[in-house]
Amino acid sequence: MKHRLRDLLACPECAAFPLELTVLATESGPRPEVSGTRCAQYCSYQSEPLVCVSAPTAPAPAAPPRPCSECYGVEITEAILHCTGCGGEYPVIGGIPRFNPDASSEHPEFFHRHAAAFRRKREADVAAFQSLHQETKKSFGFQWLRYRVTDHQENRDHFFRRTATKPGSLSGQLFFEAGCGMGRYLKVFTDEPGAEVVGLDLSLAVNRAYSENRANPFIHVVQGNIMQLPLRRETFDHVYSIGVLHHTPSTRQAFHCIAKLVKPGGRISIWVYHVWYFPALTGFKATHAKLKGIVTDTLRIFTTRMPHRLLHYLCYGAIPLGWAQARIWKSPMPVKILFSPLLLVHCAIHEKPEVRLLDTFDWYSPRYQWKHSVPEVEGWFREEGLVDIDTSGFEVSARGRRPA
Repeated sequence: MKHRLRDLLACPECAAFPLELTVLATESGPRPEVSGTRCAQYCSYQSEPLVCVSAPTAPAPAAPPRPCSECYGVEITEAILHCTGCGGEYPVIGGIPRFNPDASSEHPEFFHRHAAAFRRKREADVAAFQSLHQETKKSFGFQWLRYRVTDHQENRDHFFRRTATKPGSLSGQLFFEAGCGMGRYLKVFTDEPGAEVVGLDLSLAVNRAYSENRANPFIHVVQGNIMQLPLRRETFDHVYSIGVLHHTPSTRQAFHCIAKLVKPGGRISIWVYHVWYFPALTGFKATHAKLKGIVTDTLRIFTTRMPHRLLHYLCYGAIPLGWAQARIWKSPMPVKILFSPLLLVHCAIHEKPEVRLLDTFDWYSPRYQWKHSVPEVEGWFREEGLVDIDTSGFEVSARGRRPA
C-alpha cells in the first residue's frame, strides 16, 4: 500500500475521511517520476490536508512542491487504518488494505502479533457479511489462485472494447476497477504511463493481483466489498467493472455503489451477463435460448453447491464439449438443429483448452449470477443521473458520463 491510497480510502461503514494510519512495517523501492501532485485532499506522506487558503482578491500562491516521488517509493506492508467516526479498524496485510469484516479469520497470525496496536472500538458484523458474501469470496478465491491462465493482449482488447477507451489515451486519469480478481485488467495499465488505477476484489485473489502488479507503483489493490466500498465518493475519472456486478447479491445495488465514485465529468463502464432470451431472437435461436437457459440454470442449482475441487475436475468435460460446440455453431443451420442437444449445456468455446476449463468453472461456480437486458441496464444509468449513455457493442455493455 502506498501512502497515496489514504487520499482515496474512506471508512466503508460511515464514509469518514481520512482514516488514521498506524504504520507497522514498510519497504523502500525505486522512486518513480511523478508529475504534479496526485493527491487531491490529503497528503498522507506529510500527514496534512491539501488546503490552500488565500485572500479573496489575491491570486492563490503557488503550492510548494510535494515529495510525491518519495511517497510512491515507500510501500506500507503492515499497518492498521483507524476510523475516528465509527471506530472501525482495518488492517494492511502484505501491502493490501483489508476491509472485509472477517479479515481476522483469514489472517489470525497478524491480529495476534499486533494485538496491542488495535483499539477495538467496534465489533464488525461478521455473520451478516459471511451470509451474503462468503460463498462468492471462496469461489473466486479458488478460481483465481488455482487457474493461472491469462492472455495480456486478449485482456487489453477486452478492456478497451468494454470501456470505449483507446491505447495511449489513459494518461493523467485515475481509474477504479470493481472486482479486479487476480488483476488481469490492472495489467493493462503497465502499458499506459501516466495513468493510475485502484482495483478492489472481495476474495484472496487480491494477493495474486498485488504480487503480479507490484512493480508498478501506480497500480493499487484493495480487498473489500463492492456493496460497501471503502473509497471516497466522486473521486475517479473512470470507474469500470467487467463481468463482475452480476456476481453480487444485487447487480442494481452494486452499480449504484460504484456509480457514486465517479467524479463530475467522469465516466463509468460496465459489462454484465445478458438474459437468455430477448425479443430480437426468433425461430430456432429463440427456442434454443429458452431451452438452454432452463438446462443451464438447472445445472447451476447443483454445481453451486459442489466442493470447488470436485467442480474443477468435472469442468474438464468442457474441454472436448466446448470444442465440439464451437464447430457446431459454425456449421449450416441443418447441422445446428441436428446437434442442438449438445448446445444446451453452456460451455466455454474459447480456442484454448485451458481457457475453456477456466471459463466453464467461472460460469458454474459462483453463488450469484444475475442476467439483464440492455433496456434494463440503460435505465440504471438514467436513474443515476448519467448522460451520454452508450450500449453499443457486446451485450450487455454500457457506458455513461456524470455531468460536469
